[in-house]
Amino acid sequence: MTSLSSLQALLVATLYSAVPLILAAMGGVLSERSGVVNIALEGFMLIGAFVGIWGESAAEHHGFHALAASLLGILLVVAVGALLGLLHAFFTQHTKMDHVVSGLGINLLAAGATHYAYLTLYPNGVMVTGLSRASFLYLAVPLPLFIFGLLYRTRFGLRLRASGENPENAILSGMKPIPIRYAAVTLSGVLGALGGAYLSMADAHSFSTDMSAGKGYVALAAVIFGKWNPIGAALGALFFGFFYALQTQLQISNIHLTFLGVDWSNPYILDTLPYLMTVAALLSVVGRIVPPASLGRTLDEN
Repeated sequence: MTSLSSLQALLVATLYSAVPLILAAMGGVLSERSGVVNIALEGFMLIGAFVGIWGESAAEHHGFHALAASLLGILLVVAVGALLGLLHAFFTQHTKMDHVVSGLGINLLAAGATHYAYLTLYPNGVMVTGLSRASFLYLAVPLPLFIFGLLYRTRFGLRLRASGENPENAILSGMKPIPIRYAAVTLSGVLGALGGAYLSMADAHSFSTDMSAGKGYVALAAVIFGKWNPIGAALGALFFGFFYALQTQLQISNIHLTFLGVDWSNPYILDTLPYLMTVAALLSVVGRIVPPASLGRTLDEN
């Protein structure tokens, strides 16, 4: 393979690796700009990955055409993602549960439920026709611009940002931040679940335990790295997507890289590359980023 074709393959792989991160990160931007911490993105993605496969495989089993089965799977992903988002919003806004605790609970629920359901329903594995990766790419590419316009060019976006920056003043001006937070977190559940559906329905056409493999946390890191701006978060997702793609390309090319006596081409070391770069990127912006002023704060509209 020539250097030019290798570079082209790496760039294409970067785009596709960034797709699930962009989808989940846009959900994270909406949620956190409204004031709700959302580490539940990992759980949203994992549930979305399983539900998409389950819905499509069930539809195919009942004689649905492949495309119709895939679309049914996507509809189920959207519905379940919305329900999980509502659950996170309920815990954080009505029961006043700590946002991180609620998110961790959803992540643990997703890990346990998908593992049990997968082993129970598909002891011999499962394969589906799925959708093309490009179909998700067409959604992910314009989405940051759409979210940017929603946040900064609409009345809903103004209210959403006010809910995350100064909800008390928003209440005094007649706004109701809690319903706005519900809407934002529900949308984040949908987008996170769609990011997971990409992994199973478009990339692997199958499901495996712990399929999200921390990508929800990486998407949240992209939100922080991008300073809670949808364009910045998308660029962060591309940055992290590059290292997922680089990891894959290095494994395929079987290139041996030795530095400081360490074989960096070792598959176990390569697997950590995206996560090491995520930590490094976050460390590089510590002290230089300002989150929404009311992010994670308990709110009482009374």
